[in-house]
Amino acid sequence: MKRAFPFIPLFLLVACSPDVSDPQIQAAVINSLTATVWTPTPVTPSATPQPNTGKIVGILNNAIAGANPLSETIVAKYIVLDAQVILDSTTRQALLLQVHVDCDWIYNDACTPETTFVALMYGFTANDKVMGRVQDQIPSTVETLEVISFDRMARDGVIHIAWSDVWDFAEGHITGNQLGSRMMRLAATP
Repeated sequence: MKRAFPFIPLFLLVACSPDVSDPQIQAAVINSLTATVWTPTPVTPSATPQPNTGKIVGILNNAIAGANPLSETIVAKYIVLDAQVILDSTTRQALLLQVHVDCDWIYNDACTPETTFVALMYGFTANDKVMGRVQDQIPSTVETLEVISFDRMARDGVIHIAWSDVWDFAEGHITGNQLGSRMMRLAATP
């Protein structure tokens, strides 16, 4: 009897176990095991929690630099200096993408906030990947693009436009005329 004593729990376990040949019990066991290891994937992408503004600067500079060699030789060169995602002060939600662009004119002062804005918009449309790559780096809650223009590192103007209009222009859903009529120029502030 002393030899059988350690095996009593095993005998009880076997005697009291359910019939695993029953298909309903097998399905329940399989489903319970599957549920413990299954991790659902989100259906829609979530907003980027920490925007990578350095990547945005690189993406836009790659699209702008060398895009128009003739213009860069005799008119002006443009470079994106910085990009920032600005949060709403009350909701703490990312609503504004701010892009700082410097213009360096060649023969005469051809740098205006409008020419800087145009150069940036053509940067967004340089190829079909630029807009998507920028969008991947910012939260989906961004509603406005603010272009802060510089003339040889001196701030000279601010242009606001709805982010959805920039997206529509890049996708070819609206024309340059429509985009130009929807932008708003503000006075430069130090």
